Amino acid sequence: MIESLWDQLARRLVDALGAQRGELIEVRDEAGNQRLLHAVLLALESVGAEPLVSVLPAQQVERLLVTTSPDTLATRGRRYAEWLYQVDRSLLLVGAYPNLSQITDEALHTFCTAYNRLEKIREDRCIPQVIAAIPTIGKAAQLGLSHEELELRMMPALLVEPNELRAITERLMPVLNSAATITISSGPGYELHLHRDHQPWLYDMGRLTAPVGARDAIISYLPSGSVYTTVIADRAEGDLFLPVAGPARAVHLHISSGRVTQIKAVSGADRLIELFDRHDGSSRQITHVGIGLNPRLLQPLGWAMADQHVQGALCIAFGKDRYLRGASISSLNLDFVINGASLRVDEQLIVDQGRLVANSLPTIV
Repeated sequence: MIESLWDQLARRLVDALGAQRGELIEVRDEAGNQRLLHAVLLALESVGAEPLVSVLPAQQVERLLVTTSPDTLATRGRRYAEWLYQVDRSLLLVGAYPNLSQITDEALHTFCTAYNRLEKIREDRCIPQVIAAIPTIGKAAQLGLSHEELELRMMPALLVEPNELRAITERLMPVLNSAATITISSGPGYELHLHRDHQPWLYDMGRLTAPVGARDAIISYLPSGSVYTTVIADRAEGDLFLPVAGPARAVHLHISSGRVTQIKAVSGADRLIELFDRHDGSSRQITHVGIGLNPRLLQPLGWAMADQHVQGALCIAFGKDRYLRGASISSLNLDFVINGASLRVDEQLIVDQGRLVANSLPTIV
C-alpha cells in the first residue's frame, strides 16, 4: 500500500514526540485536518501510546464563541484539566487562526481565561510539547496562497529528518559557541550589537530530547531547524530594521541598554507601541536570537511559525521567554523574524543577507 504524505507526516510527528508505550499523549487538533488527525492517532496506537484528543479548529472556535453563553465558557475544560495531570507529552496541530472580529469582549475574555488555565497546567508540569504548523485550506486563504501551493512549500519542510538538520547544526556549533559577540546588520545604517551570556547555543532539530519530567518545559517545532542563544540584555545596543513587526510595517527599533527606547514605522507604529506597553516592564527587553536552518524552507510565507525556520532567517525575541532555559514567565514574548539580514559572531560571517555563507557551511551553498 502506498503511504500518503499525511501518513508520513503523522509518523514524523510521533517520532518528534518520542512517544513511548503506555504514555498518555495529548493531541490538540487546532488545524482541522481529519485525515492527518486519524493518521496521528493510528501512529500513536501503533507504538502503544494512548491519545487524549481535543479537536478545536478555527471555525469551531468561532461558532463556539457565538453560540455558547459566557457562564458555560467559564466552566469549559474543568474535567479536561484533571486529565492533563496524567499527560506525558503533548502534540499541538496549528492551522488557521480564528476570526475573532465579531466576537464579544466578554465571550473572548472568558474563553481565553479557560484556555490559559490549561496552558498554565502544561507549563507548571513542564509537559514536553511538539507544535506543528499544518497547511490547511483556511491557513492558505489567510496567507493569500492556494492550498496546493501552501502544501507544496510546507510538506517538504515538515518532513525533513532530524539527522539532516543535525548535520547542518554540527558545522555551525564550533563557530557559534567560541564567539562572545553577535552583530546583526538589517539594512544600511541599521546595526545591532549583542553580547552572549555564558550559555552554549541551543538547537531544535524537530525531536524532543529531554526526558519526561525535566525541570524546564521542552518544546520542539515542525517545521524545524534552528539554533538560538540568550543574550546579555542590558548590553544590547544599536538599531534594528524590521519589514514587518506585528501590526507595523517598515519598523525602526532603537535599542539602548538592552531595551527598545524608540519605535518608528511607516505604518502601525502606534499599534506596535501599544502592544509593547500593555504588558509588563520586560516586554521591551531583548532576550534571545535565533538562526533558521531548514534547507527546504527558502522563502518566507508570512507565517511566523514557519518563517523563523527559513534557512538564513533571523529571529529576535523580546520579553522573558517562558521556555528558554527556565527563565521566569512574562506576560509577553514577541518573536520578530527578519529575512535578508546579516549576522556575524565576533568577526565570523554566518549569515550574509539572508543566506548561510559557504565558509560556515561548506557543503551548503
